[in-house]
Amino acid sequence: MTGKNFIYTLMTSFVLVLGACTSEDVSDSFDRTADGTIDFKVGVEASPVNRTMTRSLVDETALSGDGYYAMQANTQVRLRVDGTWSGKPNPNISQAATYKTIAEDETKAKHVNALSFDSDTKLYWDDYGTGDPENKNESDKLYKEIGLNVYGVSVDGETSAPDPSDWQALEWSTVDNDGKTEINTTTHLLKKDILVSNNLTGNDAYKFADRNTLPQNLLSFKHVLSKITINLTANNGFQTEGGVGKTEHRFYSDPVLTLTNATTVAGAEKNGGAYALTEGTINIEKAEANADDANTKKNIIAGTINTEGKPVTVVKEALVYPGTLLGATDDNDVIAQLNADGNIYYIKAAEIRAAMADKTPGADYKTLPGYNYIINVTVNKSEIIVTSTVTNWVTVNSTEVAPEINVTVGIGENAEGAHPTDFTAFNFYRSETKANGYGTEPAATPTGTPDGKTKWDFGTKKLFWPNHEKHYHFRGIFPTTTSLDEDAAGNQVVKVTNGKYDAEKFPSNFLMGMPIFPADKKCDNPDHTPVNMNESGICARTEAINLTFNYMMSRVEAILYSSDPSDDNYVDLSNIKVELTNVYDAGNILLKDRSAEVTGNAGNYTLSVSDAANHEYKDIIVPQALTFTSAGAAGNVRFKITVTNKDNTKDIYYADVAPIMNESKTAKVAPLGKWESGTRYVYKLKVTKTEIKATATLEDWVTVEGSQEVWF
Repeated sequence: MTGKNFIYTLMTSFVLVLGACTSEDVSDSFDRTADGTIDFKVGVEASPVNRTMTRSLVDETALSGDGYYAMQANTQVRLRVDGTWSGKPNPNISQAATYKTIAEDETKAKHVNALSFDSDTKLYWDDYGTGDPENKNESDKLYKEIGLNVYGVSVDGETSAPDPSDWQALEWSTVDNDGKTEINTTTHLLKKDILVSNNLTGNDAYKFADRNTLPQNLLSFKHVLSKITINLTANNGFQTEGGVGKTEHRFYSDPVLTLTNATTVAGAEKNGGAYALTEGTINIEKAEANADDANTKKNIIAGTINTEGKPVTVVKEALVYPGTLLGATDDNDVIAQLNADGNIYYIKAAEIRAAMADKTPGADYKTLPGYNYIINVTVNKSEIIVTSTVTNWVTVNSTEVAPEINVTVGIGENAEGAHPTDFTAFNFYRSETKANGYGTEPAATPTGTPDGKTKWDFGTKKLFWPNHEKHYHFRGIFPTTTSLDEDAAGNQVVKVTNGKYDAEKFPSNFLMGMPIFPADKKCDNPDHTPVNMNESGICARTEAINLTFNYMMSRVEAILYSSDPSDDNYVDLSNIKVELTNVYDAGNILLKDRSAEVTGNAGNYTLSVSDAANHEYKDIIVPQALTFTSAGAAGNVRFKITVTNKDNTKDIYYADVAPIMNESKTAKVAPLGKWESGTRYVYKLKVTKTEIKATATLEDWVTVEGSQEVWF
């Protein structure tokens, strides 16, 4: 055996021999290095798409694998490790230590760093009670059942970590300037991006028995602050330059962007201006940031620019405390002031608030910890245009279902393109009434590029407002071959059915676009009485009608696997069928509000095989409820997995879909009790045999006694 294992064996024997002694008798007799150093891996929770708030198309790629990303090499990480040793004067042991990260390519675990330390900062298991006889239970004779509580704090890329005197209230400021002329650099900004870890505590404490495996020794660091990113692109009216056949609009100088709700009238500032929460404390033990609500700032934010010549695109970033309100009253509130080549522009809250409402229903428009709020702004000399395009599939992965089928998870969007490859035209409909009246022929078929910037071209068939009092409801439908029908109530609908998922074919690629407004949004034409645009339509205007396109079907995927073939509960999945029971196979998508209604009868539906070797099944499903309580309705939607064994016998496994929880087990995957439009549900199902438990008793001999007189 190796030296390390040999030392560990001796240590085990030593503890058993002295088990009858008190901890005071033996605590100072141990070789403190016998059980080795306390080692960790570190990773930062990565959810770049799911936690990005934007209504525009940006270049984002979801991380694959373990859901973490590594810190930069040589980043200092400061830890506090807590243990107990009942025999010492103070049984609660707490010690701080500093480490530095090792580059990811030197770490076996993907997207995770190892930590290195010198001899002065090494921590040993024996110092924290692994040899204390009090730290045990009946089944643990090595006295190593009680784990360590570990807390961490770091700033990615920084060689000096914060040094908390109070791990429950570390004072932290996200800025160094307030209204000053100098502008922070991105490097300086990132020095404020504090990361904390508290996952190795309580029931998940780091235990000796699990010391060398992931995820038991993985310190999961979180972003506890909120980030605001504003991408600025110069457009009409700004100077142009470029080579032959290429012309680019450029800012003459680096634009100055300030987070403020102030506007100016005749040179005088109004509305105060300060709203960013930039001061407060970090509670490392709870992994949360607590803002000083009374201390707000008008914050000049950091910039990353194209420094070669005059910049084309400018990225501005700010770190703020969670709870920062983006728009104090409504969508028209100014959230930032831009000075671009001497021209002053105001960026309003409408688009980012709409994105927040989409991603976090019921949002109060306050920033959340670990979220990046992205606003893409095209700057013209005369106006600012903020546009949006297709909303990509939102992927929801499920968590464990017991006992026959186990499910594992993660939540985030997939890395597919945000729209079908042939989405260069769509049918454009208009109606004077919300529920009906959209012509059987499209009003026009615009062509263009869904890049969030380019306006769609109607060609020679221009559409005009007949007068300023006319209100229209607008819809866009893709593919252009899609036809309209009516349901029993007379609503105009698009009929859809379940089927094999094909990203480029109807109804998998079925998109419907409509203007998205807050519930109380009024038309702003001053020539007539304002009306609610969601209910009464949009009145005459010069700005573009922004259609937000969503996928209209649900995607349901099942990925099956079993335990190791050597296990008794292993199930051979070489011949299986995956079905959905009590599921409707047809429905309608209503033009009036993009809602879905099921039609026909519910029954069993067999999911299509997408990858037989890996037991993957995938189909497009009509959005529908997963549970039914009304009389005469179908039963709850369930997975039915039929396994045909080699002897042609069949085993059947079931799992109700509705109760499946998300990864953190804090909410249901489908919180509204239904599969929703534009959502991709991925169920990773572990199919194992259910153990048959039996008991046995032995009955004693049955005694039969007899008595008889015998005569001779």
